Amino acid sequence: MKLHSRHLLTWGFVGAMLLANPAIALAQDTSNYIGLGATDEGFAVNAKLELAKQLSVRPAVLTDVEFEDDTEVTIIAPVTYDFESPFKDGKLLPFVGAGIGGTTRDDGSVGLTVTGGADYRASNKLTANGSVAWLAFDDDRVNVIVGLGYIVISNKF
Repeated sequence: MKLHSRHLLTWGFVGAMLLANPAIALAQDTSNYIGLGATDEGFAVNAKLELAKQLSVRPAVLTDVEFEDDTEVTIIAPVTYDFESPFKDGKLLPFVGAGIGGTTRDDGSVGLTVTGGADYRASNKLTANGSVAWLAFDDDRVNVIVGLGYIVISNKF
């Protein structure tokens, strides 16, 4: 397997999320997580990093499952507004947001990404998450992401 710049970019981004997430979580009361998931085209590594009450950044790396020289990698970083739970138990947490993203498809492009979805607090350490992301790159498309996140630090459960 050849090592290409997109592979280095993907693993560098994942490494940066792993290193930064605990440091950010210790700095404030959060429900930050890092997770793995599936998309309609492959798999994803995603995270939630709380910036303030009801404001988060949700970076994700999406890739197809071919793992060949023309493997597509997409990186998105939307900032989201996190709504209060509509239920008493506070486990379902919807969000909407927008941000920037980039892809290696067709020699690469950068553009707007708009997202919406929800986290479901399954336990004090696990969050199920689902989202839909519209990627306004050269070829508009929609990605569905479903995953499971490991909560680094939380005071909300």
